[in-house]
Amino acid sequence: MDIDYFLKLNDAYGVNKKKDIAIKRTRNQISRNLASSMHTIEVEIDNQPRSLVVASTTKSNVLNIQGNPSEIDLTPGATVKWEENYWLITETKPNNIIYSQGIMERCNFNLKWIDQNGYIQTFPSILYYNARSNFGTEEDKVMNLPAGRRQIVVSKNLYTQAIQRDARFIIGSEAFKVIDTDYMSDDGLVNLSLQSDQIDPVKDNLELGIADYHKLSKYELHILNDNPLSLSANQSAKINVRVLKNGSEIVNPQLEYSSSNTDLVSVDEHGIITIHVSGEAIITVSAYGIEKQLNIYVAPTIHYDYDATIDGANDIYLNRESTYVANFYNNGIKIADESSFSLTNLDGSPTLLATITSQDPIANTCVIKANSNRKLGTVILHVQNANGLSHGQKEIKIKSLI
Repeated sequence: MDIDYFLKLNDAYGVNKKKDIAIKRTRNQISRNLASSMHTIEVEIDNQPRSLVVASTTKSNVLNIQGNPSEIDLTPGATVKWEENYWLITETKPNNIIYSQGIMERCNFNLKWIDQNGYIQTFPSILYYNARSNFGTEEDKVMNLPAGRRQIVVSKNLYTQAIQRDARFIIGSEAFKVIDTDYMSDDGLVNLSLQSDQIDPVKDNLELGIADYHKLSKYELHILNDNPLSLSANQSAKINVRVLKNGSEIVNPQLEYSSSNTDLVSVDEHGIITIHVSGEAIITVSAYGIEKQLNIYVAPTIHYDYDATIDGANDIYLNRESTYVANFYNNGIKIADESSFSLTNLDGSPTLLATITSQDPIANTCVIKANSNRKLGTVILHVQNANGLSHGQKEIKIKSLI
């Protein structure tokens, strides 16, 4: 038999293939019967919903757990939220081809400190006062801690790995400092050994339970735009922000923007506002744990229809005068404004057929006198308002008395 042909047959029907099929079938069967056949709880593991099978041990704060075969394996150091409590997966058992098993222990202390960037960090942790088991869930096998010592176990992450020796924490009403850190012995965990230290009322904040509180950076966030900010439809604007750290301005601060109504107003990562339709929205600016809001008012799009009319005689006889009155309108409504009159020929060139002898910009009137040189024809009387948006005109014929 050709070896390549044999390998193809083995891949399709061989022992490994059958084994995988059997494992998959078993996993699916256990997964379907999990909720009805075992004590199953619904939890969140690292903020993701999961199902766990729990088995009590002789310790109420330590539980054996088993993952649902249809879900990803359990990992040490993962944080489990079950009802109102947080638990820490402290270890996982040797691989089982059907399901994942492990041990989780209830967290009893909220570890809080100021990190190297001046931020407050908070993580659920396990605090050991006098003794800690070194043997999982077995009884009577413990490591006694010397007087004045504490041990903390916390999930291993970017922030907890940065904890160094001499870092200080408040536990109860006492201060403790780190004398040893262990990031390697237990997968997914950081072990901190602490020793009693003196409370410093100047540096430590007992009320918040945070040591060396003076290291907390004081951030200020200021929006420099008018608030509320009035804009027109289809108009763009930029949010101007100033961020201070301990009184000094931060160059290129880390900012985040969000809009309460993106259909009305959108904002990009640079703080550029784009208006889509009229209405009201709120832009939230976030930086270093601080939020400020900018109220946006977008005026409805209004169509302005300006116009002007001139009332007066259609004809002026040679060497005679006539008075004309202008009226200004916006969207058909008469408005008060100042006027300016001028005369031209029909083609817009200066005229000698008549002259404006006087005009009153407040009363919107003018007096026109026809020429005395027996020149006949037609002139155009023009008028406009102060800003030039309203304008109108009237044809006037210069006639002879004969």
